[in-house]
Amino acid sequence: MKILFSPSESKKPTPNPLKSALMAINCDRDEILNRYYEILNSKDERALIEIFGIKESKEIDKIANLSAQNLYHKAVLLYDGVAYDALDYPSLDEKSARYIDENLLIFSNLYGVLRAGDYVRFYKLKQGQMIGDIDSVKYYKTRLNTALDELLGGDEILDLRAGYYDKFYSIKSPYTTMKFLKNGRAISHFAKHYRGIILRCLALNGAKSFDELMEIKFPNLSLLNIIKTKLKIELIFEINGD
Repeated sequence: MKILFSPSESKKPTPNPLKSALMAINCDRDEILNRYYEILNSKDERALIEIFGIKESKEIDKIANLSAQNLYHKAVLLYDGVAYDALDYPSLDEKSARYIDENLLIFSNLYGVLRAGDYVRFYKLKQGQMIGDIDSVKYYKTRLNTALDELLGGDEILDLRAGYYDKFYSIKSPYTTMKFLKNGRAISHFAKHYRGIILRCLALNGAKSFDELMEIKFPNLSLLNIIKTKLKIELIFEINGD
């Protein structure tokens, strides 16, 4: 089972970075990466404010310096948001960590899509921001159709992406999604946390299929409904407690 996931805008350098890239999925990134580093190397503060999405000069300099380093960080550890905190990858046992490395596909405004175990350079890019004259969604749409149609063929798919990343790739085979309710209302911020919790539980249980996923008791979640429409199975969960 392959799991589609979102990145986070917040990132941090990882321990023991490599001196060479390791990216398992080829989706023709050269042009967009070259444009990103052209902007970075220009040291144009206005352009850096736009792509980083921040205004503090000290923070801009810090991020620019990290991005300029020719070091490569493990993707699943590079991202530093709510969902990744809930996943808590560093605390996983070796088998569970390998499950994440091999089965989690992280969508990226800069890299298109990465396996969790890939190694990439530190970067920061505001969601939806143009990179020079390149629109990430338009750039990767066709490229990811080619790369992911082949990669996902025959696998069961769990789509835990935020809605924005649906634009990068439309799934063409049966798949499962999840929706989280609190007091009967859909939530957004806490959904990130529970996506991370779901991911951690899948890894700890080594779930390989929808049937195995359905056997897992996820903490603080009650399954309310299952809605099937065309290719999609949507699991509706109620969050229990505070």
